[in-house]
Amino acid sequence: MSSLKLPVIGDPAQPRPARAQWRSLAERERGVVDEGEFPPGADQIGGTSRREFVQLLGATVAFAGASGCLKQPAEQMLPYTHQPDEIVPGRPLHYATASRLGGRAVGLLVTAFEGRPTKVEGNPEHPSSLGATGVFEQASVLQLYDPQRASVLQLNGTPRSWREFLATQLQRANALRAKDGGAGLRFLLEPGSSPLVGELRARLTRAFPNARFFSYSAISDAQAAQGARIAFSTPLETSFDLRKARVIACLDADPLYPWPGSIPAMRAWAEKRDPAHEMNRLYTVECNLTVTGMNADHRLPATPSQLPAVAMALAAKLGSSIEALRPFAALATRARLGADQQRFVDALAKDLASAARAGVVLTGPRAAPAVQALVHAINSALGSESVEHRDPVLQDVDTGPEALRELAEEMRRGVVDTLVMTAANPVFTAPYDLNFATALDGVPNAIYRGLYYDETSQHSAWFVPATHPLEEWGDARAHDGTVTFVQPLIQPLVNGITEAQLLSAFLGEADKTTYTQLREYWRANRSDADTSWEKWISDGFIRGTATPTRSPRLRTEAVVAAVQALRTESRPGLELNVVPDYRVYDGRFANNVWLQELPDPVTKLTWDNAALMSPATARQLGVGTRDVVDLGLQGAPVRAPVLIAPGHADGAVTVAIGYGRTGTELNAAGAGFNVAPLRRSQAPWSARGLTVMRMDRKHALAITQEHWSMEGRDPALDFDLREFKDKVERIEEKRTPKATMHTPWDYSKQTYKWGMAIDLARCTGCSACMVACQSENNVPIVGKGNVEKSREMHWLRIDRYFSGSESAPRATPQPMLCQHCETAPCEYVCPVNATVHSDEGLNEMVYNRCIGTRYCSNNCPYKVRRFNFFNYTYDTSDIEKLHMNPDVTVRSRGVMEKCTYCVQRIERARIDSRVQERPIAESELETACQQACPARAIVFGNLHDKEHAVTKWHGDERHYYVLDDLGTRPRTAYLARVRNPNPELT
Repeated sequence: MSSLKLPVIGDPAQPRPARAQWRSLAERERGVVDEGEFPPGADQIGGTSRREFVQLLGATVAFAGASGCLKQPAEQMLPYTHQPDEIVPGRPLHYATASRLGGRAVGLLVTAFEGRPTKVEGNPEHPSSLGATGVFEQASVLQLYDPQRASVLQLNGTPRSWREFLATQLQRANALRAKDGGAGLRFLLEPGSSPLVGELRARLTRAFPNARFFSYSAISDAQAAQGARIAFSTPLETSFDLRKARVIACLDADPLYPWPGSIPAMRAWAEKRDPAHEMNRLYTVECNLTVTGMNADHRLPATPSQLPAVAMALAAKLGSSIEALRPFAALATRARLGADQQRFVDALAKDLASAARAGVVLTGPRAAPAVQALVHAINSALGSESVEHRDPVLQDVDTGPEALRELAEEMRRGVVDTLVMTAANPVFTAPYDLNFATALDGVPNAIYRGLYYDETSQHSAWFVPATHPLEEWGDARAHDGTVTFVQPLIQPLVNGITEAQLLSAFLGEADKTTYTQLREYWRANRSDADTSWEKWISDGFIRGTATPTRSPRLRTEAVVAAVQALRTESRPGLELNVVPDYRVYDGRFANNVWLQELPDPVTKLTWDNAALMSPATARQLGVGTRDVVDLGLQGAPVRAPVLIAPGHADGAVTVAIGYGRTGTELNAAGAGFNVAPLRRSQAPWSARGLTVMRMDRKHALAITQEHWSMEGRDPALDFDLREFKDKVERIEEKRTPKATMHTPWDYSKQTYKWGMAIDLARCTGCSACMVACQSENNVPIVGKGNVEKSREMHWLRIDRYFSGSESAPRATPQPMLCQHCETAPCEYVCPVNATVHSDEGLNEMVYNRCIGTRYCSNNCPYKVRRFNFFNYTYDTSDIEKLHMNPDVTVRSRGVMEKCTYCVQRIERARIDSRVQERPIAESELETACQQACPARAIVFGNLHDKEHAVTKWHGDERHYYVLDDLGTRPRTAYLARVRNPNPELT
């Protein structure tokens, strides 16, 4: 049987579908309605697109069935003439693979329909995911099918073949090796932990002894590695097991957002937020309000320059009671804090000293190396059981701007002949003073591998399209060192090349597939590779390969010397605070519309970044939200809109990186501003002397929640632990059934009575559930213009309420979705009976009945019903359609949409249970939001079964129903948030 070559979908030189999509989206935002409801050619049965779709399904089904967790993958692609035994049309399969960000692997389980991946979940057995995911992993499937991905290998903008590239580079590499051992050859790689790539690097070093390797990421752990060098003389990596922590202090750390490797910390923190058991206590010190800050029991706003002083004051205070920290007691004279700051530090120090081994201090990667070292000293003195030190899992630990500076200087000196780049868009993310783009223009043979024709590709001679992680074979290590495998779910859609293939080209081995290289490597390094290979791929990782923990000796004198060298004196002027973005990271996800339209967990801003500042600073500068200002710092100014942020430290302005893109990614174009001119390699995250000049203009910001107050209705209950018992009666009032004119539903004769419960004490507001819901239910994006008009389509949103003062607000996030009310106000106002109640308690939508009166939306007190104003999917390109879940209807315009409790998952579980003649088990049915949640704040199940977690949560003393005084009798219960503040600070 002959092999089948998959068609290339989309011509990169003429990305017509992408441009058409962008134009139509802009037209919708202006209210332009298309003349026809259906796109041209919709009435035709045949056509190229259908043929491509069927070919794609046929080939990838055979590949996925063979390369998944069931069989060894075949090297030959076969047409779908005979159905593989394990493939049943309409029945999804789940494959173990991984994503990589920051060089570390996160284990995933990906759902595929006939070889077409549609949904990403966490691998429950993998140490980095624990069955959960963050927003980046959830949205990765949309990036896979992005029609704007680069698909053609190019030389100075002209298409070239892979064979031509190989011949050219091998000839040049041989000449460099013969000349001087490859002295003109440089590699700039994305930070990585792949054992296979590490072996290829070692072989390249032997083949080109004078070549050099660099690694770079805009968001790196370089300063943390330097701090570990100071403290332990070696750059150990530190992770935290918060299950053992009773007092947690975060100094500019954000462990409660699902960054790569942080899900275990989130889960452990959430497990100890139940007031029925011993609760932990969380303190944060930070400039801008973060997800971790929203969930802290106590929070201290501090500018970046004040953070070292806070760390010194904490060490000095602890030094008065802990012998190991006595050398730091003298730092008290250098840490000049205000009265409120000193009171905070004193209470924190006393709490940490009392907790001893159950206390831990965390600091983020942006903190100065001396602060990192000081935190190591504090944890060592406490004997913290939550701290785990390991040897680095990355091949390079110096992945920050210093490595890039050294490379840029070599490029400017003309010593670099060939530069191979796999780092993510270094031209865009490099600090401004390095002028990396100009240096790159001087390299004769610059090679860049990327997913898009971005800013770096515009300054490179050769461009090589990259594979998406769901299209490639590979390996990497998790945050704890566990060896994890990446396996493809689909044949590369746009001729992508893996990093291993690109490196192999300089060894003359480009004829080997990445899969062959992977098998050969592990056969050579593990004696059980042949017998265990299928299990490794099926599991997604090799059990028992975590890096052993170490107990290094602290170098107290070195830490004291480093801290004494810190500058703590106050200096005039505003401070710049640069942060990674919660949605686009460093800009690599800027073309992902799911992430662009996802509201920021704290500010609720979409499709933009902004200059965040405190209300007091804004008043001092005479600016308000949406005012445009010029931000200046020793260079060209950056024009940015202002967003006033409660809880922000006074005297500082926070900006997020990743926006203001100028590549060919059309979705990223025009979104936000580029902060690069404000960043310097010596201080990439903060600086003093920022100037702010108000411009006489405004900028539209699409914010999904501008009203912060609960107005006394208390939809999100939030109590202190010591007052919780006194508020039980108040909670009981919100769960007592109210009188209603409707006859309550009788579920006594039904097997199932579906319900949900959400624990606000666990929920961090990270928004992973929102992207999971969007992916599962084919929820469309609407664009910035429609979000401004409050036409966002998310079926699940996360409200964020503030209480207290603007300078020190108390933030409470609350997931809000259809409550599936027993006496639903939407049902009895619908004139066509389009919204109905099922006999198992679901509020259902009948789309073909809905005529769009919107009476139901007007009558819904929770405002969770979304009206589909336009047909947002009529011009979806063929490749984009592949990401859609076939179990869920793709809605046309003019109907109401809302949460369905993932009814498609209920029905699929029902079919399986009926075939096996048993009830649906709790473990086999999870909603998309429940499955994704890193904190396990959401449970779903059968309220008739007393053993189900949802039944137990509905019986918890903290449970209540939102707006139950209206008599709606919601089926979704919330557990009140309970905090554990320090009595000395309340």
